Amino acid sequence: MKKIHLFLASAVVLVAGCANDDYLGNAEDVQNTSGAIMFSSKSDKMTRADQVGATAAATLGGNFIVEGTKGTEAADAPSSKVVFDNYLVAYTENTAGTTESNTHNWEYVGQEAGTTLVPAATWTALHDGTTDAKSQTIKYWDYTEDQYDFIAYSTGTAKAVTGTPGTGEVKVTRIATGTALSTSAYSFTAPSVDELKQIYVTDITPVKRAQYGNVVTLKFKNLTSKIRLGIYETIPGYSVSNVQFYIDDATLIDADVSANKATLFSDDNTTSGIATSGTVAVYYPHIGTGNASEEDYNKASVTVTAGSTKTSTMGFGDLADFAGAESHEATGDYLGRSLPAATMAGDKTQAYYQNVIPTTAGVTLTLRVNYTLTSIDGSGETINVYGAKAVVPATYTKWQPNYAYTYIFKITDNTNGWTSKVLVDDDDDPSTPSVPANPSGLFPITFDAVVVAYEDATAEQTTVTTVATPSITTYQQGHTKETNEYSIANGNNVYVQVMNNSAVPSALVDDLDADNSLLFSVSDPDATEAEVMDALVNRTNDKDAASPVGRNGITLTTNSNIDNTVDEIVNGVNDDAIGITAGQAAAIDITALSAGTYAYVYVPTAPTADEAIYHCVTPANDTDAANYYEVATTSLTAATGTAAAGKVYFVANTNALGTITSYTFKQTKVGDDVTGLYEGTIPSDKATAKNTGSFYFDVFNQNNGKYAVKVIKVVA
Repeated sequence: MKKIHLFLASAVVLVAGCANDDYLGNAEDVQNTSGAIMFSSKSDKMTRADQVGATAAATLGGNFIVEGTKGTEAADAPSSKVVFDNYLVAYTENTAGTTESNTHNWEYVGQEAGTTLVPAATWTALHDGTTDAKSQTIKYWDYTEDQYDFIAYSTGTAKAVTGTPGTGEVKVTRIATGTALSTSAYSFTAPSVDELKQIYVTDITPVKRAQYGNVVTLKFKNLTSKIRLGIYETIPGYSVSNVQFYIDDATLIDADVSANKATLFSDDNTTSGIATSGTVAVYYPHIGTGNASEEDYNKASVTVTAGSTKTSTMGFGDLADFAGAESHEATGDYLGRSLPAATMAGDKTQAYYQNVIPTTAGVTLTLRVNYTLTSIDGSGETINVYGAKAVVPATYTKWQPNYAYTYIFKITDNTNGWTSKVLVDDDDDPSTPSVPANPSGLFPITFDAVVVAYEDATAEQTTVTTVATPSITTYQQGHTKETNEYSIANGNNVYVQVMNNSAVPSALVDDLDADNSLLFSVSDPDATEAEVMDALVNRTNDKDAASPVGRNGITLTTNSNIDNTVDEIVNGVNDDAIGITAGQAAAIDITALSAGTYAYVYVPTAPTADEAIYHCVTPANDTDAANYYEVATTSLTAATGTAAAGKVYFVANTNALGTITSYTFKQTKVGDDVTGLYEGTIPSDKATAKNTGSFYFDVFNQNNGKYAVKVIKVVA
């Protein structure tokens, strides 16, 4: 007969502040002498976000359910001999030492009567099998077995029930054993995120024979995701204030969301809105000795089934974390001016996070804002901008449990908003909203949407979305809120997706190819999206030039290190690949780039024609004049009909006698009516000197193409 040694074992109860943490090891090296297995709340190896002792107990509602087995690990399952059969473990302050099985205020013996949050009826329902234990007794370490395996969950401060859950309740199922753990271990159904955010689960925690008698770490992780939102601006010459969030295009001007209350919207909430209830099923996909080399060995995974209730609105609360006022500003209610100083929305005591139902499907989210620009020159000049819009693809809203995501939006001079408040109906279709009468003003706003994994720097996910029409989203694993730059040393590709936010509902484009999905190096390291856009549209070379040279002096050099044929985004959250189920994606090979400034350009409409644009200038001297084309006033003739290519046109200024005394240049385009104007011909060669009585012109080509731009800063 083998001798059975009975020694005390303790288990540390921790509430995790981060995702995917391994077994933390022993908190005590003191061998127990009573022989009973007990649960404690002390550890010497924790992260700064972990909770222990009474704090952890309060978060868990003073209860958890544990399944514990012993034996030898199989190829496809952990140990299989049941020791703790869905036992209820309860916390009571100042009870340590009152029984042999309780030294740290946690007790499991005799708890089948239930507690307030896990009542006896629930415990009975979890043990209604013919072979289940009918009472909870003391347990001892069995040294004839190779290892123990522990799995636990808690419904926190929500009541555990086995029927249809109501407010403040969560439906639970029993914890399975053996191979069933790999497909369906247990599940929870919650009527709202308020209940789901109370739920905590653990990975499988193995305890080898050498660890018997020491502390077992049960690390609980929350099942909800956390979301927060912030905004900053980089508009040259202006500060941004009075940010208003509007729900849909029909309420563009008269926003029905209050000023400063940050909000994201799902435009298609009937089919893919933001879930407000659901069922989360937990499973352990890689268990047993045959899977020990897998990265997620013994790790909890989940599948989420959204409930029938959805919402189209995700509110974050007031924008309250404003930057301090500068000398040109009247108050301090202005947006931050850098990514680390982004103005956050919501409750600062909660680090601005709110809980949401996890989703494996993702949902397209839209940000719509109106805002005010205030000049920084001290003049007090303001510009009101309406209708700025950004669309984040569903690819980057696949929220995983126990991860937190931060969406940062950047307002720049590349905005798709308008500076007109007058609305007109552009057609007779009542289903389409009115639009501003004068859709012109600033160049398109870009918004940076940064998604960061909470407390886990090795599993960050960051997306950067431009707000233009269309929107561009860029993503590189490891890109964080603290920097606007993409790192070559990071080694991960930068992935690009383009969202057509003119469609209803918005949709990812599926036509990325070498003709319309392009990467350029940018000659000016400080170029903005608006300046790159100007270089694409207004060129000194023609529309077919591979490397555009803008009238603003910026050269865009074609870069071939982009692949428009990828079918998945690797290095997603926790290194999982993100399959592309809609649209397409492009991959930029960052390791093939040098440090510098680049621009990703999507061309929704390729240019088909160039229009010569003539810009009147005043040269300083003969040398300066040689940079331009000269038209002498003595060569001007009366014009008739319409403007022609290669011609410039002038208004004649006369005195009281009708004599022409001077000419004023008038910008025209081919086809404009020029009756009554005077016409001159642009020569083929530039001037040789500055002459009195001549006009001088800078000539560039303006094409009719459409472009969407995202500037990408790359560092070593």
